[in-house]
Amino acid sequence: MMYIHYCTHCDRIHMLNGHKTSCPACGQPLKELSVSFLEFTNMDAQERDLYQEKCRSVL
Repeated sequence: MMYIHYCTHCDRIHMLNGHKTSCPACGQPLKELSVSFLEFTNMDAQERDLYQEKCRSVL
């Protein structure tokens, strides 16, 4: 199953299979997000940017 994760160090959103704990890019800890894979993939580019901005300010 695919899950959405956010790396505060890289400032990137990752779509990863399973509950991963470390970033594939930098190895730092990940935060698993509450949005589902389907919800995230159905967002348009502007909505994804806004969601990432929200992650940046909250996490």
